[in-house]
Amino acid sequence: MADLRIGPAVRALLGPEGFARAAEVSLTDGQCADCQKPLTGTVNMVARTNGTFTHVVYVHEQCGPSEVVQIDPDFAPAPPVDGYTMTMTAAVLDHGGADLPVLVAETVSKAYIVNDGSGELTNVVTSHLLGHGFTLVSRLRQAPPSAPEWVGVLLLGHGPAGEDGLLVLDPEGTQFYTGSIELTDSWLTQAARYGWAVLYVGAVGLTELRADDKGVTKSLRSAAQAGRLVGARIAVGTPPGAGT
Repeated sequence: MADLRIGPAVRALLGPEGFARAAEVSLTDGQCADCQKPLTGTVNMVARTNGTFTHVVYVHEQCGPSEVVQIDPDFAPAPPVDGYTMTMTAAVLDHGGADLPVLVAETVSKAYIVNDGSGELTNVVTSHLLGHGFTLVSRLRQAPPSAPEWVGVLLLGHGPAGEDGLLVLDPEGTQFYTGSIELTDSWLTQAARYGWAVLYVGAVGLTELRADDKGVTKSLRSAAQAGRLVGARIAVGTPPGAGT
C-alpha cells in the first residue's frame, strides 16, 4: 500500500477541489513516473503545469519530492499509444436485461490532468478518449454509443502459450492495446452475435476480480458513479480467414 504525500505547493496549485480529488486516487498497480517501477512505500505527487492545465503524476520518495514543475506551454500528455501499459479484462455483463460482451481497460501507470479553475481531475487516457469518440459513463443500464472506426481484432489461440490475444486500433489505425486476454465461450458467443463489444476505460480496480462478472459489474458501477469511467461500442471480430 502506497503512502501518498502532497506538498504544500502542490496543494496550493490544485486548490481545495483538485486536492480532494487527487487525495482520493488509488495508486494500486501504479508506476513511478521517474523509474517506472511499481508505486510502493512513500509516494510523492508531482504537479506539472503550463498555466493551461496541470498534469499530475506520482514518484517514489527516493525518485523526487512532491513539487510543482513548470513545463513548456505546448506540452501535452502522451496519448495512450505512447507508453501507457494496460490490463484488459473480458466479461459478459447485463445492461438493462441484455447480456453484452464487455472489455475493461485499465492503465497501469497513473497520470491525471487537472482542469485549471474547476479542480476536476481526469485520467490522461480517459481524457484522450473523450476526444476520440468515447463518452462519459454514469450508469450501466444500456451500452454507450458506438465509436466509429475503432476496431478490436480477436487473435484466438495466437499467444506465446496458445492463449487468446486482442488488438484494439483507433480510427487512425494506431494501436490502443495489444496483449493476451481470457475470452470465455459465452463472451465469444455474444461478441459474434452483436459484432461489437463495449469497451470501458477507467480506474476500475479489477486486479482481484478478473474471473468474477458480479465483481466486475460492482467495480464498474462504482467507477461510473465516481466519474472515472468512459466507454464506447467498438467493432470486434477475427481477421479474415482466421478460425474461431
